[in-house]
Amino acid sequence: MATPKITFEAKIREQTVRMYADVPLKNAAGAIMNVLTQISQKVNLFNNKFVLCFGWSFYYLVERTDENGNKFWLIETDDYTTNPLKNRTDNATVSLITQNMQRECVQVAKVKPEGCTCKDTILVLKDAIEAEEVYMHRKSPAKDGDSGWYFGLLDDPKEEERPLSDFQTVPSWQLTRIRMGAVRVLQMPVGTVAVFKGNDMTALVDGEDRPLRFTTEEERKHLGEKQRAEFEAEVNKAREAAAQKAAADKEPIQLHEVLPQPQKDSDQ
Repeated sequence: MATPKITFEAKIREQTVRMYADVPLKNAAGAIMNVLTQISQKVNLFNNKFVLCFGWSFYYLVERTDENGNKFWLIETDDYTTNPLKNRTDNATVSLITQNMQRECVQVAKVKPEGCTCKDTILVLKDAIEAEEVYMHRKSPAKDGDSGWYFGLLDDPKEEERPLSDFQTVPSWQLTRIRMGAVRVLQMPVGTVAVFKGNDMTALVDGEDRPLRFTTEEERKHLGEKQRAEFEAEVNKAREAAAQKAAADKEPIQLHEVLPQPQKDSDQ
């Protein structure tokens, strides 16, 4: 695996801490460093056991030595290009991109975020995986580890009649494979409904069916040159990675790490 292009570095409790990424995500990386600095005032981070859950992702501090023999602490994160439930990576690009996307969605909508990690599950309609138009709806989680999110077809007259075999419960990280653009809504509160055409969100409403503000693709065209370039670099990097993975697999997107089938609510 190629070494990421950009290094973010900070001093925390006199220890050198580094994070790697492929694109300039300084603000997102800085947020992680700031949280670690605050936590370090109360607990010992530097023991090769510390784990930080920040938003959707998990971060791990691992001791390393550079080519000159100098010790430093590397921030690793879950590897979304393989399987984040099993593997880690020193490339934090995807974790930082999703952090930015989710923060923007919550802030623009002016709502209070409700947690969802990459390990929390979502209920997916299999027929919606490669559909152009889909929707996501968040209900109250049924149990610990359940995000409450449902991913289905936008127009599905047979939804109420579908057998349980038409659905799968999967970790939410698999949205990076299914629909990268949909990852942005995962921290939105219970009741939220989001509609997507491809990776573009076309509608967002709250639990009382009131429209919520979100940044459209058209609005992004009018961002400043620097902002637009940074945003496009981040999103394109994620989309290219997903496309390369799909091409390497040489087969349609498949869900894996499937958990036991839940009972389907009558109104899903």
